[in-house]
Amino acid sequence: MAIHGIDHINIDTTKPEETIEFYGHVLGLENRPEDRPDGIGPGAWLFKNDQAMIHLNFHEPGSDAAAKLADAAKSGAFNHVAFAGSDFEGTCETLDELSIAYRVNELPSINLKQIFVRDPNNVALEINIRS
Repeated sequence: MAIHGIDHINIDTTKPEETIEFYGHVLGLENRPEDRPDGIGPGAWLFKNDQAMIHLNFHEPGSDAAAKLADAAKSGAFNHVAFAGSDFEGTCETLDELSIAYRVNELPSINLKQIFVRDPNNVALEINIRS
């Protein structure tokens, strides 16, 4: 069996609109409800071209699922998601315009610039831009 890359990331959220907007503005992903299968519960799939890169599961604040989500955020081993990106300056400008905090790291020895940011659910994202 061979692995060819990440198929998708799945995120549980009690902040559906904020999360969809964040990934739309920051990563350029598109919410396409018409392309999401029926019968899989409330949520959204966020696309880049034909790839549903992020799957969102919506949970009502105060629900049992939301309480489990809060507990998982305290003790989970998940660290971050890394994306391959482009347009370092443009990405930083977009984050500045949206008043979203981020930090950068440059690794000139391997021609890599990195942007680190958190989504509305406190999921850590790493955007790697190679020159």
